[in-house]
Amino acid sequence: MAQKENLHEGHRKRLREKYEQGKEFFKEHELLEMLLTYSIARKDTNALAHKLINKFGSLNEVLNVSTKELISVDGVGERTANLLSLVGYISALKQNPLEKTKLNNIDSVKKLAVELFKGLDHEVLYVFYLDSQKRILGSTMLDDGNVDSVSLNYNEISNAILRCKPKSAIVLHNHFSKYPEPSEADDLATAKLITFLNYNKVTLFDHVIVSGEEIYSYFYDNRIQKIKEYIKNKTI
Repeated sequence: MAQKENLHEGHRKRLREKYEQGKEFFKEHELLEMLLTYSIARKDTNALAHKLINKFGSLNEVLNVSTKELISVDGVGERTANLLSLVGYISALKQNPLEKTKLNNIDSVKKLAVELFKGLDHEVLYVFYLDSQKRILGSTMLDDGNVDSVSLNYNEISNAILRCKPKSAIVLHNHFSKYPEPSEADDLATAKLITFLNYNKVTLFDHVIVSGEEIYSYFYDNRIQKIKEYIKNKTI
């Protein structure tokens, strides 16, 4: 028994050291695994981290479901459920400054976009969910840790739509080229997202690409309308 406990402690020490050396490279299950070590003593938390993310879809959702739902998962006790719920609540409080911010013109979008991506060394994508007045209801950040790509997590977006009940959405992501011009991959991702959001009765208002202080707006270049027309004609 003592040998197994030493193995777990050694793994937890290496996990903490890895976190200190580069937490931005941690995958979601590794972040959750580390968090679980603060409520579950002398047990391997890796398998439970995977189980929770597989059940609820993402780390963000694990931190935002009810304690009752968490406790229903084998291996999660009241103490662990309360810890996860508390971290989710504190995280939500931290995000509150953006809530109700209006993204109803290009200046407000540019100001937010340039600030969000300042100092990043890899691509990140945000989906902001808006009410009928273009005020922010919530957001989803997608980050694969890759320098030149980021994938859409439709499960996480779907869960956020259920939670926020938005009328429209704006997508923001960054490029590291000198000019923020969209690529074919960006157009394809935009078309897929428009289709997905339409299915969920949400309109994609704009897709904004950021490169340093420069931005490209699909809406202002009429590119988003052309993609919508292409999708409509393709389905007729």
